[in-house]
Amino acid sequence: MDTTQTSLLQRIKDPGDSLAWGEFVTLYRPMLVRFARARSVTEQDAEDIAQQCLESISKHIRSFEYDRQRGGFKRWLHTLVNNRVRNLLRQRRERVAESADFKRPQERERPPEEIWEQLWLQEHVRYCLAKIRERVEDRTFRAFEFRTLREWPVDRVCQVLDMTPEQVHVAKSRVTRHLREMMSEMLAGTN
Repeated sequence: MDTTQTSLLQRIKDPGDSLAWGEFVTLYRPMLVRFARARSVTEQDAEDIAQQCLESISKHIRSFEYDRQRGGFKRWLHTLVNNRVRNLLRQRRERVAESADFKRPQERERPPEEIWEQLWLQEHVRYCLAKIRERVEDRTFRAFEFRTLREWPVDRVCQVLDMTPEQVHVAKSRVTRHLREMMSEMLAGTN
């Protein structure tokens, strides 16, 4: 990736940098939607919450300053989306307090913090893999994808891609190394 996560946050402070904002939205909008959906919010409400969060970020990012004592961007974003979800769920509970839905046994939800941590990592991995796919040969990425993500046996990957086991191993190692480097760079300074 051309920029670190910290520099992306600096770049979106400039209202004229539409490329930075597009990159930011590509990375974080799916995370916001998935977090809301994981908290039992409808698809439409999750989209609305993500949009509200992005609008709020757009308005307030210029005043955001990283302060390790108070927590970084990750915590700020989590608080933002979690508050929006909580408000929506509170309104929903008020409407159904006397309904049959409320009287049914409730499933125990995972804590929001646990959901957030999982989605934070998943979305950053997804984003990094998309960037890596643009930079490496298609066959190299496909070898990584088949072997690591789809968990195909080496012999099947070799057969489909006409590669030797050593080539598959090298491709997997190369993409994994890029992924580690990008993740390290992206996550530096966001906690």
